Amino acid sequence: MERRRFLCVVGCTGAAVTVAGAPGCGDSPVPAAPFSGGRVSAHPQGLWKIYQAQKVAVGRDAMGFFAMGLVCPHEGYDLTFRMADGDCMATALCTTASMTGSLVCQSGHGGLFDGNGTRTAGPPMTGLPHYQVTVSAGEITVNPGATVAATARSMG
Repeated sequence: MERRRFLCVVGCTGAAVTVAGAPGCGDSPVPAAPFSGGRVSAHPQGLWKIYQAQKVAVGRDAMGFFAMGLVCPHEGYDLTFRMADGDCMATALCTTASMTGSLVCQSGHGGLFDGNGTRTAGPPMTGLPHYQVTVSAGEITVNPGATVAATARSMG
């Protein structure tokens, strides 16, 4: 059993009941297999496109395309989008979100990240992981099995 899963199970366990997988406790890691991020034309600059099954957001800023995980590195909870014009109410209800907003850990412990996944508040000690993005013939491919620097971008 990996360390994060073990600590999650121990932390989510009641005094008399052992919980094998409490909701939001990081029991659904980001899949490591590459997946299609769609067409370049489907990614306007300044927005994240959210891939719920992979727990990944693909963003496009002035420097190019990037992808980052949507799981809090502190406790493994999913992240909620907080946008200037309101709250997306969780990744399950959003397909895109403005990169001018922030990401908040759903556990309520105060983990907060900016539009590039940099930690801005709370107990997480690191920012969100960024994954390799390649663009070929107008198609985006995301490889969550390969982490890259938060500054890495792929041009389209």
